[in-house]
Amino acid sequence: MVNDLPGEGSRAGDPGLRERESELLGRVRAGEPEAFEYFVRTYQRKVFRLVYTLVRNAGEADALTQDVFVKAWRAVPEFKGEASFETWLNRIAVNAVRDSARRRKPVVAFADLAAAEETGGSDLPRSVEPTDGTSPERDAFSRQIRRRIGEALEALSPRQRAVFVMKHYEERSIAEIGAATGLDDGTVKSHLFRAARKLRQKLEDLR
Repeated sequence: MVNDLPGEGSRAGDPGLRERESELLGRVRAGEPEAFEYFVRTYQRKVFRLVYTLVRNAGEADALTQDVFVKAWRAVPEFKGEASFETWLNRIAVNAVRDSARRRKPVVAFADLAAAEETGGSDLPRSVEPTDGTSPERDAFSRQIRRRIGEALEALSPRQRAVFVMKHYEERSIAEIGAATGLDDGTVKSHLFRAARKLRQKLEDLR
């Protein structure tokens, strides 16, 4: 039965999380597809936010997110548990975005960032989001900053954008980013350095 699955409160910091998820994956492999609903409930929002920040289009992100979970469900027999399920899922998401970009030029819409706010996402790392004040002037400046950061992110290479988003938006560790992208630690750090340098150059006038 699905109603005995762990709830959405399960997090990577829970020491028993891997054991519970391994049990659920075993049930999926044994022919109980309903057990996979736990993974959709727990990780769908996180995957959508990661994909949206990479493709910058809510409709495309929604379609890719659905595709990620279909691919993950089909690939459950191949999951060996060497990394956490969330890290494995992030790798599928990054690959899905990469494959989509190869097939066609991604649709980018920076003029209207309301879609991200409506879905509970954010186009800014927490460190640059406004934390006080609701004046029209501050709101206008906030929108300008969001637009400029979005444009600056688009100027990054797909791989630089991926590692930067996972580090500063999703707060992933270097090891987790490496596991999700297939890059070694040194390459991840190199991409982060280059991404940060490019963003500083693009946003210098906002200092």
